[in-house]
Amino acid sequence: MFLLFAAAVAAFLYPYVLFPALLAVLARKNRSEDEPSHSSSLPSVSILVSAYNEAPRIADKIHNFQLTDYATDRLDLWIGSDGSEDDTARILAGLRAPRVHLVERKERSGKTSVLNDLASGTGATILIFTDVNALFRPDTVRRLAEPFADPRVGLVSGRTVIRGNDGQVEVEGAYYQFESWLKAKESSRGWLAGADGAVYALRASLYRELGPELINDLTHPCQVAALGFESRFEPLAISEEGAGDDPGREFARQTRMTAQAAYVLATQMPALISAGRFGQLWVLLSHKWLRWIAGLWLIAGAAVLLSFLSLPLAGVTLLGAVALFGALLKTGRASLPVYFLLVHLAYLNGLWRAILGDRYVVWKPREG
Repeated sequence: MFLLFAAAVAAFLYPYVLFPALLAVLARKNRSEDEPSHSSSLPSVSILVSAYNEAPRIADKIHNFQLTDYATDRLDLWIGSDGSEDDTARILAGLRAPRVHLVERKERSGKTSVLNDLASGTGATILIFTDVNALFRPDTVRRLAEPFADPRVGLVSGRTVIRGNDGQVEVEGAYYQFESWLKAKESSRGWLAGADGAVYALRASLYRELGPELINDLTHPCQVAALGFESRFEPLAISEEGAGDDPGREFARQTRMTAQAAYVLATQMPALISAGRFGQLWVLLSHKWLRWIAGLWLIAGAAVLLSFLSLPLAGVTLLGAVALFGALLKTGRASLPVYFLLVHLAYLNGLWRAILGDRYVVWKPREG
């Protein structure tokens, strides 16, 4: 029983402790010596946005685009209305904003299908993917574009920060700090388990039409690696969003993303293996798959631990844990453990939905 408990603990800790430790060791190799110098020439950039019923926020997105610090003759914005039932398209047409292009679909087909349409219509060198509710800082486009001066780079991901209800940027929580640290270490080797869907760029020549059931921000790093290119993380390429959803909607969102991601990884693994991109494959398994099933090991470890106790003592232990958790919740100190449990339950639910064959082609945009 002890060996079972030890194995469960080790399996649970691997994606959170052992994998980061191994990644830190691998990241020590200094890449700066063999990196080409960056050119001062700026590539042409198209920002692509899929919009569904975004009438309340679309004008803010246009205004944010107009504040971008980038050469105006090398930058444009493409917005695809995915069968919007509100005034999204009418507002866009009425704004008549320069360098803003509207592609309207009368029937809803899903975000990925809209992005396929937009990507095929632009002649830019670099494609930037974002959302309506994601507002870039003035230098974000430039910071995403500059690394492409290195011909080895196929994808660059930025990061999202959250604005509170007072409009001020909130201090990043432990979870997001950990994720950013992991991405920085992965990026040092040219890998990324996933891009930030609200703020990342792709070399346009690498874009391949995606099936409607695939999510672009996880598929693209896999495709880039399979084609022999590298992914980079640029923490200063920042997008800002409003505060997130309530716990119920966050659970549904994490479930949907896990189900989508599980399908993507299952379909992309053969190409990575065939291309010999085992580093990218290791990162995907460690950062994604093994984290998704970590909740199973947590449950297994707890079950083994409780089996050592008598039934009354096990009951007292469970009640004590629930009481402690409730006390922390009342004092406001349980936000991290609550989010941790919520996310891991959603991971397991998402995997189950993927096994059952659920494919999320359309969904309601995140608020904030």
